[in-house]
Amino acid sequence: MRRMLAVGALIFVFFAVQVAQAGTFYLHDHPSYWWYVVDDPAFSVIVPSTGQNYIERSIFGMDSLLITFRDGAITMEVNSQPSTDVEAVRSSLEARYKPLVKNVTIISNQEITTSNNLKCLFYAYEATGANGKKVMLRSVFFQRGGHVVYLTYFLEADQFKDDLREYWIRAVNGFEWN
Repeated sequence: MRRMLAVGALIFVFFAVQVAQAGTFYLHDHPSYWWYVVDDPAFSVIVPSTGQNYIERSIFGMDSLLITFRDGAITMEVNSQPSTDVEAVRSSLEARYKPLVKNVTIISNQEITTSNNLKCLFYAYEATGANGKKVMLRSVFFQRGGHVVYLTYFLEADQFKDDLREYWIRAVNGFEWN
């Protein structure tokens, strides 16, 4: 019995340490979501709690949270980088995947206002991916002070429905500056 309790306590401590290390994820009212909170720049966004992988990384001054679904075939990113030039950031995102897509059809490249009454650039396209399938890039760019925070979503176009569609809508409309 003592051994069972000791093993149980060890497992609890292991999971408590894992949660404490993340530190930027908080429970949301809905069990399918978490709040992802960043201190610098100060913002929060609602992200799905149902992803397969959550990877925080920093590349050349860009901080990023990568969330994958369906064995990595679908990805959502929350990116933050120093900049005041939203168009330059958008162009760099477009250039990042340009070699992999053809027959690009721009769905949107305009300013929108979210449910939180924040203005952002919404840029989206559909294209034929290198895999021969119809793919979709969706992105929104928020700029404040010396930072651009942007959300991206990469998936096959026919998968943008049901929960996968709702994850994107929640993230965009739940974004807020803290």
